[in-house]
Amino acid sequence: MRTATTIWGIHRQRLHSALRQAADAADGVELVTGAEVTEVRPGQPGGEPAAVTWRTATGQDTSECELAVAADGVRSTVRQQLFPNARPRYSGSTSWRAVIPDTASDGRLFQVWGPGTEFGAVRISDREIYWYGYFRHPEGASFSDEPAAARDHFSGWSAQVQAIVAATAADQLMRHDVYHLPGGLGGYSRGRVVMVGDAAHAMLPTSGQGASSSLEDGVCVGRLVAAPVAAGGDLAAALAAFDQARRPRCRRIARLSAVTARFGADLGGGRRQSIRNTLLGLTPAGSFAKAAAPIVGWTAP
Repeated sequence: MRTATTIWGIHRQRLHSALRQAADAADGVELVTGAEVTEVRPGQPGGEPAAVTWRTATGQDTSECELAVAADGVRSTVRQQLFPNARPRYSGSTSWRAVIPDTASDGRLFQVWGPGTEFGAVRISDREIYWYGYFRHPEGASFSDEPAAARDHFSGWSAQVQAIVAATAADQLMRHDVYHLPGGLGGYSRGRVVMVGDAAHAMLPTSGQGASSSLEDGVCVGRLVAAPVAAGGDLAAALAAFDQARRPRCRRIARLSAVTARFGADLGGGRRQSIRNTLLGLTPAGSFAKAAAPIVGWTAP
């Protein structure tokens, strides 16, 4: 039996808006924006509650809770306090990204590897495509003219790639250095705090699973932690179940991302490119589908 994987692109702002609307509509939810977390006390399942302290423009506040979910990204303040030895590392690459108007391209995701570079694009609406250009570069560097630098970098690439880059205006283009958390955390909880997303397992973007794995984490917090505890279950057991379900999978994806980078965007030029391309051409397509199946075929618990 043949199987197919369908990839849907969505603008991150629209996803955030949908999640925000769902939170606004939920009972018992209070949203606090513009808050900077300054301290986290993890508490203990079966013992003292967790406590989170934050500050806003109007002052400082502290709240105790039965469970704190740390989803504060690759530079997580919570991780810094509870796992001080786990620090993000520069990947060696930086990435241009942009959303541009486009109605002519087809809806397929396409990715291209070149010396020290990966380019990709995908449709995210009937009127827009998203593209990225991930390339090896020193940390913290800057270009006086980012669009011109992008056009120059991809000047020798295909006409399709050059056209997409050339159609990108300065106010549509952004670039960020890429950081990851090699090895991830050794455990995804501490006391009454559960770590999710990049705070727990920031990975290289070369398998395209960073946001997806974070969304999976959110589903699993609800199904493996919140639901059983609300039904009278033990929090410590629920957090252990979450860790057992999520950590092996996220580590597997992170390893795949590292291998993909090594033979893709991180590969230098010259004969290495032609050797890699020849080997890929000799590999049956089914082998790639089989390798990707455990990643894209995830089923929520």
